[in-house]
Amino acid sequence: MYKKILGFTILLFVLFGMQSVEAASPVYKTVQSTHLKASTQKGAKTLMTVKANTKVELLSKTNSWAHVQIGKTKGYLSMRSVMPLETPIASYDMNEVMSYKGTDIVSISGVSYKIDSALKPFFQKNGTALKSMLVVPKTNGRTLIGWKKLSFFPLSQPASSLVIDKAAASRIDSLSIPWNPMSPNFTLTTAGPLRQVVANTYAHYPPFDDGKQTLTLNGQIEQLHTAGEVQIAGKGTIERWDISKDTEYSYEIPVRYSGEVGFLNIRNTDVVVRGTNTLNVRTVAAPTKTHVLGGKNGVIGSIKPSKTIRGKKMGKAELAIDKMFSNVNEASVTTTLDTLNISYTKARVGDYVTALRQNEAAGPNKRLVNSATDLKDIVRLVDAVMMTKQTTPAYVHTSDRQLTVQTFHDHVDNASYSSQYARAVTAMVTDGTLQTIRFKRPLIEKKEWYVSQEKGQAFIYDFPVGSTRIVTIDGNTTRSLVMETKAVARPNDSQSRIELVSINDKPLSAYQQEPPAYEAKVVESGSRTYVAVRSGDKEWLRNIHFFNVDVNANHRTGGPVSTDKINLGGWKSSETVIFPLYDTKRLTNLTIQSFGYKNAVYK
Repeated sequence: MYKKILGFTILLFVLFGMQSVEAASPVYKTVQSTHLKASTQKGAKTLMTVKANTKVELLSKTNSWAHVQIGKTKGYLSMRSVMPLETPIASYDMNEVMSYKGTDIVSISGVSYKIDSALKPFFQKNGTALKSMLVVPKTNGRTLIGWKKLSFFPLSQPASSLVIDKAAASRIDSLSIPWNPMSPNFTLTTAGPLRQVVANTYAHYPPFDDGKQTLTLNGQIEQLHTAGEVQIAGKGTIERWDISKDTEYSYEIPVRYSGEVGFLNIRNTDVVVRGTNTLNVRTVAAPTKTHVLGGKNGVIGSIKPSKTIRGKKMGKAELAIDKMFSNVNEASVTTTLDTLNISYTKARVGDYVTALRQNEAAGPNKRLVNSATDLKDIVRLVDAVMMTKQTTPAYVHTSDRQLTVQTFHDHVDNASYSSQYARAVTAMVTDGTLQTIRFKRPLIEKKEWYVSQEKGQAFIYDFPVGSTRIVTIDGNTTRSLVMETKAVARPNDSQSRIELVSINDKPLSAYQQEPPAYEAKVVESGSRTYVAVRSGDKEWLRNIHFFNVDVNANHRTGGPVSTDKINLGGWKSSETVIFPLYDTKRLTNLTIQSFGYKNAVYK
């Protein structure tokens, strides 16, 4: 629920305050030295030789030829020798709300406008979808004649499709399709060239398994901008597709598209595009050779770009890894490591298999494994996890029969809290066998299990029996803790329960100290509100990690400790921690969670 609320907040910020586009047809440039021909006929006269990176004015085009003008000279270039330049996403100070109720009138921010006759069929065809939109309109007096920006409002009546005729397509500079939790699958059909489509889905955090968006595009799209995990389907032509680098997790974009992408521009090192034999890509720009996948791991097979600006087709190493992933087992992993001359420990091949099976594809808690360097790093990190012996402090919290365990505790500022994923490792090893390993972990890493406590015993569920080490590797820092469990027979029952014996050789009760005396107050600072908590027990303060408070009878809010600098009104900062209050200014049933302590409740 917290993720969804955060997602809505981010979407509203983007839609109301930031993104849109300026009207302009795409500008093209040559991607290689080429001949300008007088016609499209075989043996046509060469008018001039055009150097690479020359801007050209596109007059018209077919699948094979671009009719262009260079200076005062008009002629024809092969479509494979040109690509569109990016139409940047510009910003507007305000997006207005447009409401349509099925008449010849539309309301924009409460003001009525006539609908231009050329746009009436578009409104009549899409009345339900256009019921509530965010827009930057184009008007002529009190007549709506088009849009600089047309965008769906994610919390309005969900729209699953939009059909755009030729007249309307020419009047839309930019169409924004944000992720809508009530309608994650969207179909866009356009009869005329559409200048730009912007689809930003889960740009800041990974989607839920049932919340991934499918965007079906039918017709000609001149510019497509995506950020976040989305599946592209449909039929037609996408002249240029730009994939933003502004995501903080690994992901894969499955493409089930029948048609051509003129220029595919991948900016994100943690993204791969996986196509099928129905997808044709003329020109590719990617960080490495393994970001556009025709097979599993490279620009091969069905996807054969005529020009690769950055990135290359797969070599020996990528082909070997691609073959290994078709059947990951000890034999295939051993063969691949030997083929690529990667040093490894034979006794740990089974652990490498576990790691590779859990991290085969891109995902929020995974890493891309597409090159020899990636595979070598997997081996190195698995070895580091398995060789770890030291024990570092355990951060343990129990509440409502929920056990939370962390290997470290860091306060974060409000800006970085939304940046949830970093390149790091979290692993669980039980009695020398690797159970789980993740190569991307949340910035605030935690492991949670359900526990019950009865007569001095703590029983844990969904946990292995034995000695389990939890390891985190963050850069050059390795931390670990050990949880000991044993099977306990149930009276008159053949099944046993799992008792949590200790965490770092201490019983769970050792992590349930009584909270100290403290004070709390609401502090106003600028346009924001905080709750400040003061205590003389600096150990308790240092281990505080979360709070909850009643907003009303039906809703509680909460969050992590903030590192913002505010005026505490005479309280010493060394004796105080603060939390940001977003939905309330009351401290009703304030609950403070601190590692190693029971919950402190301020009423």
